[in-house]
Amino acid sequence: MIVLVGESASGKSSIEKNLVDNYGYKKIVSYTTRQPRQGEVDGIDYHYISESQFSNLQKEEFFAEIGEYNGWHYGTAKNDCTSDKVAVVTPHGLRQLKKIPNLDIRAFYINVPRRDRLIKILQRGDNIEEAYRRSLSDVGQFDGIADEVDYIIDNKAYSKTIEQMSKIVLSHLS
Repeated sequence: MIVLVGESASGKSSIEKNLVDNYGYKKIVSYTTRQPRQGEVDGIDYHYISESQFSNLQKEEFFAEIGEYNGWHYGTAKNDCTSDKVAVVTPHGLRQLKKIPNLDIRAFYINVPRRDRLIKILQRGDNIEEAYRRSLSDVGQFDGIADEVDYIIDNKAYSKTIEQMSKIVLSHLS
């Protein structure tokens, strides 16, 4: 299983999409307690469930990894963690996945300097408060992550394309 980790706007979701669209990998559809946003579809973007359903699944040890963001819960089903999948997770999620016996993962940290990421967030239309909030939420969360992943993909100033980074990921799988 391919696991991608990186701060906001580092390109991890774009790499995931490229691996799914062009290389036969499947996206893991996570479970969440938040409501769908406009245009999101249950079973495609997320599996939308209630807090009580999430709690029950957690008690049943259904999830391989769980997290909380803005008061909403998120989780990845253990059954979805197969070799044909690609997942985007937080450092906390990666640490949980690494504890699962016999789970073969290759973890990649997409490393883009903070300044470059802030510029990218603003260029794609997020307001400055949202850009600042997202950047602050990353602070400290990724400390030491380079020592916890299998591979680091440095992408200063977004010098590598999504396709180039996808090929770097694929080159480390055999």
